[in-house]
Amino acid sequence: MPTPFAIFCADPLDPRSVEPDFANEVEPARSTGFNTVRLDHDNLDRRVDPTSALRKTRFDEAGKAVYRGWMLSTDAYAALFAELAKRGIFLLTTPEQYTACHHAPGSYAQLAQWMPATAWQQLDELDDAGQRQRILAQFGASPLVIKDWVKSQASGYWREACYINDASDTVEVDRVVSRFRELQGESIVGGIVFKSYVPLLPIGGPAHEYRAFIVDGQIVGCWPRSDAASALGPPPQHLLQSVAEKLPSPFASADFGRDTHGRWWLLEVGDGQVSSLPTLDAATAIFNALAAALR
Repeated sequence: MPTPFAIFCADPLDPRSVEPDFANEVEPARSTGFNTVRLDHDNLDRRVDPTSALRKTRFDEAGKAVYRGWMLSTDAYAALFAELAKRGIFLLTTPEQYTACHHAPGSYAQLAQWMPATAWQQLDELDDAGQRQRILAQFGASPLVIKDWVKSQASGYWREACYINDASDTVEVDRVVSRFRELQGESIVGGIVFKSYVPLLPIGGPAHEYRAFIVDGQIVGCWPRSDAASALGPPPQHLLQSVAEKLPSPFASADFGRDTHGRWWLLEVGDGQVSSLPTLDAATAIFNALAAALR
């Protein structure tokens, strides 16, 4: 069986090295049986030019691979998948599977029972205020949070461009949506996702989240995303496994938080290739599971 490849982003300041945010994963990847190579993320994601992105990448034989690096647009990922296939290199995650976990609406139907109620409005329909009111009618006067298919403005602009106190207040909704669109600019992806606000612990601060990584429908591990979160203890195993079995991808992440009533919620999922590790200790376990999946 050919040795699988772990494809990392190159450091743009030193293309012979791995991007610093992923450099600590190189040795765990190698120790679990991967050949490690690099690609040029800027050429891939900004210019969607996979040939240039892989110009200095050397594969000594055909085989299977996994990507670990910065987020990619769905077009860039599909282009990478196709270019690698021409070279006899096959990524574990298909473009359809990448999109399903990278874009918020992609997996909601499968996972809705564990998530806050969610609806969305497509990018080319965002100026249709009447349609937005119809979409939001299901939420009544409940509070909401918003994001695009991939990112939010929660960290820096919570009150301005993320939190809506009353879904039925069209003036407030329009104000927050407009500010969000202004901040996202041309980087907005897909449209706007509206999600029921859940009061997560701790009230008044960033949620104490746990992040799980899932490979082939099995939980590899679930780690606190902060020291404070570790005091909660992890989500229940039955919840983790139930979510894992429904994920529409062979390699994904899933974030969980607990509300003020003690209920654990699935907050969002992501493609495992572009999700940051909650702790470096997770790398060896994840690459071990990926090596087994690729075999």
